[in-house]
Amino acid sequence: MPYLGNKPLVGEFIKLDTITTSATTTFALQRNSAAFFPGTTNQLIVSVNGVTQAPGDAYSVNGSNIVFTETLSSSDVIDYILCLGEIGDSVTPTDGTVTASKMSETLYRDPLRINASTISNNITIASGERAMVAGDITINNGKTLTVNGVLTVV
Repeated sequence: MPYLGNKPLVGEFIKLDTITTSATTTFALQRNSAAFFPGTTNQLIVSVNGVTQAPGDAYSVNGSNIVFTETLSSSDVIDYILCLGEIGDSVTPTDGTVTASKMSETLYRDPLRINASTISNNITIASGERAMVAGDITINNGKTLTVNGVLTVV
């Protein structure tokens, strides 16, 4: 039984590789035998000898290492380390991972990209940038469209 109660519906929940303890405070965090770099100490739920540890008090994170405030011994057991990933945060998706089904229908309807028909914020197309609009476009009063790069209207 991996979860008590309802299984979380969002976020990435990662159980890190097992760590064998020794008489030290610093241990490498790994996921599938590769170094793992959590974003913050607070993203980890750590259990040692059946006791959940307090982030920041019992341990901290330094790069891909967990650093305990007290030296563990070889008889101590790190039961698990669970990384809560990006729960509730704004997340930048990995390149190439956003599919059409994840996009708003006001922006994209397979295979079409839907343009807004009104510019309601100031917009600058920087030098070296290219932009395109399909159909007529209206610029609201008091707003500007500055084109230093290339704008194509189709």
